[in-house]
Amino acid sequence: MSKLSQRIRKAVRVEAAPMGFGVSAARKPGPTMLLLARLPADDAKRLKEAAEKGADAVLFDGGDASRLKLRDNTDILWGALVPEARADTVGRLKEAGADFLAFAPEGTGADVLLDEQLGFVLAVNSDLSDAALRVLEGLPLDALLLPRLDSPLTVRRQLDLRRLYLLSRTPLLVEVPPDVEASQLRVLRESGVAGVVVDGKSGWNRLQSVRAAIDGLPPGRGRPREERAEAILPAAVAAAVPEEEEEEDY
Repeated sequence: MSKLSQRIRKAVRVEAAPMGFGVSAARKPGPTMLLLARLPADDAKRLKEAAEKGADAVLFDGGDASRLKLRDNTDILWGALVPEARADTVGRLKEAGADFLAFAPEGTGADVLLDEQLGFVLAVNSDLSDAALRVLEGLPLDALLLPRLDSPLTVRRQLDLRRLYLLSRTPLLVEVPPDVEASQLRVLRESGVAGVVVDGKSGWNRLQSVRAAIDGLPPGRGRPREERAEAILPAAVAAAVPEEEEEEDY
């Protein structure tokens, strides 16, 4: 399991309120969303600075990202967005110290997903069909990466996000403008977004503000009731399951 996957699980986990007195009862819950800084591959020198500004991870953009040599920063989580990934790309990324690979489905070899050490993030658009989203649940994906979401966030767009999340059963990463408001972050979180991506070029000086907004979000309301619902058997399977006969009282 990648470190990105572990951090996503920790962020979206709904922890019960501590009981009792003392320090444990006053424990402050951790952030409920991740912050990723998106940087060009030739700007690797900013990796450490991005972490100091509050980024949970760095996403390097471009095919050259697979040639980065950042093993000296193994404590800082980073990955690469590569348009066309191959098995040798995965090997170079792991050698460089990457934790995850973000990729588009077109042009990426299916054998890439056979690797069990690297995390995978699939870059998609919101126009995927319901059937395609359900199929995604069977792939070893840490998250889905969506294009930039501009303000204002409408109810229609929120419904689109919830559809993506509930059908794919996969956490979402969404790129947002650097001046995103805390209220919009909260709506995104309740729609299945586990992390937001901020462009390092235009939003470098706003990373700390976004970090503060995420840290200041109130606790989540818990998992949507749709996610807690029991699995529904296909009609053919359901028909084959015999109903239990009620015992007669004597």
